[in-house]
Amino acid sequence: MIIGFDGRLANDVHKVGSGQFCYELLKAMVPLLNNDKLRIYLDRTPQSFFPIKEMENIEIKVLKNKKFWTQTVLPKELNSNPPDIFYSPSLQTPFWGKCPKACTIFDIAYYDFPHEFTCFARIKAKLQLNLAIRTNQLFITISESSRNSILKLFPQIKNRLHRVYLGVSDKVSKSSEEEQNKAREKYKLQAPYILYLGRIQPRKNIVRLIEAYEELCDKHTDLPHHLVIVGSLGWLYEPILKKIQDSKYAHKIHYLGYLENEGEKIALVSSATVLVLVSLWEGFGLPVIEAMNCGTPVLASNCSSIPEIVGDCGVLVNPYDVNEISQNLYEILSSKTLQKELSIKGLEKAKLFTWENTANEILTILRNYATK
Repeated sequence: MIIGFDGRLANDVHKVGSGQFCYELLKAMVPLLNNDKLRIYLDRTPQSFFPIKEMENIEIKVLKNKKFWTQTVLPKELNSNPPDIFYSPSLQTPFWGKCPKACTIFDIAYYDFPHEFTCFARIKAKLQLNLAIRTNQLFITISESSRNSILKLFPQIKNRLHRVYLGVSDKVSKSSEEEQNKAREKYKLQAPYILYLGRIQPRKNIVRLIEAYEELCDKHTDLPHHLVIVGSLGWLYEPILKKIQDSKYAHKIHYLGYLENEGEKIALVSSATVLVLVSLWEGFGLPVIEAMNCGTPVLASNCSSIPEIVGDCGVLVNPYDVNEISQNLYEILSSKTLQKELSIKGLEKAKLFTWENTANEILTILRNYATK
C-alpha cells in the first residue's frame, strides 16, 4: 500500500503545534511501515533538519512551489499518480484527487472562542474546516475533548472521526545539570523560575498568568522565582507583550521568543520549578507532557483536553481565576514534597504518550480504510 503524506509542515524552520506533530509523526512512522510505502509531498527541497531521507519504501516528491499549492499542484499529482490513501497532518487537503483523503482536526476553538482570533483567522479556519468535512473521508483528532466538540457541530462524521493522542519525543527527558546551567547562562536566567512554553496569543491566557505572578510577588515579597516566557508570536500578541513591559515586576519577567534549539528548550524545561499552561483551551497541550517527561511539576487549566491528559499528575486550576492560579502556584513553589510527588507521578504518566503509539494508531486507521 502507498500512503501519501503532506510533509511541508515538517520542513518549516519554526515548528510549533501542527509542525512539531508532522515532524515527529513522520519520524515515528518509518520503522512501522512494514511492506507499505510512504510517499511524501513537499513544495521545496527538504531542509537539513527534515526528519527522514529517501530509501526503498520512502519517496520524497518535491512538487512545483506555486500559489495555492494544496488546491493546484498537489491535486494534479494525486490524479496522475494516486496513492492508496492521502493523509494531511493539518486541515489543508485538496478538494479533489483520485484517492481517499484523511486530515487532522486539532480543535475547533474558532467556533467556541471566536473573540480570541482575528476576523481573518476565524473566517479562514472555518472555511478550511467546512471544506475538509465535505472532501475528506477520514478525520483524526487529538483528544476526547476535541472529538466531542467537533461532533456537536458535525455529528455526521462520528464513525469517521478517530481520536489519537500525541506523543513526546525520546529526546525530551531531564537534561543534565551542565546542560541546564549552560542554557540559563546563555539566556541570563537565574534559578529558580516559573516557565511558560507555547505560542504568544490570547487563548494561552498569558495576561492572567502574569497577573497571578504579580499577585504572588505582592503577597510574598521574598519570592525568589522569576517568570520565563518562551514561544513564537501568534496573533493578537501585542497586549501580551505590553503587559510584560508594563508590569511592575517586569525586571523579573523574561520573554525569550522562539527557541530553535530543542536541546536548550528541554534544558530550560528541566531547570524550571514548575511549568504553567493555563490556556483557555488546548487541543492536547503537548508542553505539559514534555514537562512531565522531564520530571518538572505542572500547573495547568482544568478545562478542555488538559484534565484527560494530566489527570492527577499535575495541579489543575480555573484559568479565569487569577487568585486560584496564584494560590496553587505558591503551593507548588513552597512545597518540595508536592514538587517531588508531582514529578514522580508526571514521569509515570508521560510514558503512556509516545510518538510510536501515535504513528501506529494513525497507520492502522489509514490501512483499515484503504484496504476495506
